[in-house]
Amino acid sequence: MKWIAIIAVCLAVVLYGLNALNRAENRAEVGLEQREDGLYYKTGAETVFTGDGLVDHPNGEKAQEGKIEAGKQTGPWKIWHANGQLHWEGSYKDGKKEGAWTRFDEEGVKAKESTWEEGVEQIIFELKTVKPAESPDAIPAAPTEQKQNE
Repeated sequence: MKWIAIIAVCLAVVLYGLNALNRAENRAEVGLEQREDGLYYKTGAETVFTGDGLVDHPNGEKAQEGKIEAGKQTGPWKIWHANGQLHWEGSYKDGKKEGAWTRFDEEGVKAKESTWEEGVEQIIFELKTVKPAESPDAIPAAPTEQKQNE
């Protein structure tokens, strides 16, 4: 009975690895390029691309993920820093940023929020990380008395 469980686990690990390898190979084959008209095309193709917009950083970490319809970005998109932390999150409509977009720094801390209409930034909120000592709610330190050497 023990051997059956061991064989089943080994088989599951091998199948998972093959599936992940197959997905990575399929993504590498797509190859997208944005041309002068602003639309995305499959490398070497004459017709605009429709499908998953998946891009990896050179180090293998995910760079961007979203959908492309008729060569234009559409719907929710995420963009990551090369270290794997989320960088930008928002939506596209007809190839233009639309609605709320949030930017994160390389540590994953929210750094900026903005609202977009038809690709034009409307409202911007820059967020500053406040150290506890700089917080307006922080209790001020008691003054210290210093004695002079006589």
